[in-house]
Amino acid sequence: MVTLHLPSGATAYVRRQSLFRKPAEVYLSASGDFCAPYDRSHDFKLPDVIHGGTESPLLVSYQGNTIILHGPKQILRPGHAPPSSFNVIYEELTPEVYSAYVGSDQQSQKLPEGWVRVEVPFGHNTCAL
Repeated sequence: MVTLHLPSGATAYVRRQSLFRKPAEVYLSASGDFCAPYDRSHDFKLPDVIHGGTESPLLVSYQGNTIILHGPKQILRPGHAPPSSFNVIYEELTPEVYSAYVGSDQQSQKLPEGWVRVEVPFGHNTCAL
């Protein structure tokens, strides 16, 4: 789990969770509970191509209480009531542009000003149920 501190003072959590040995899902949540399950009513689920590892990190920027996720595929928005403390919007990057930003250090393009690379290391940062 990784904590994001927004300029507005709000806090969001990037959580990876693996259920029953299935591939892990990565999502943004307002809950600070490490093993809180993905809640499709309140959490933002990231696409499968972004699993938070070094080769597929989150690329984010902030605007007030909004997290802007820059990536090759759309996020799955909460179905009922998104968190009141922050919002998430999506800015599409082509797969080629995303790959250029997340490539190895010698090959990657420099991130635009204000963008942050967020990695959720595997292991102790993954809640396996």
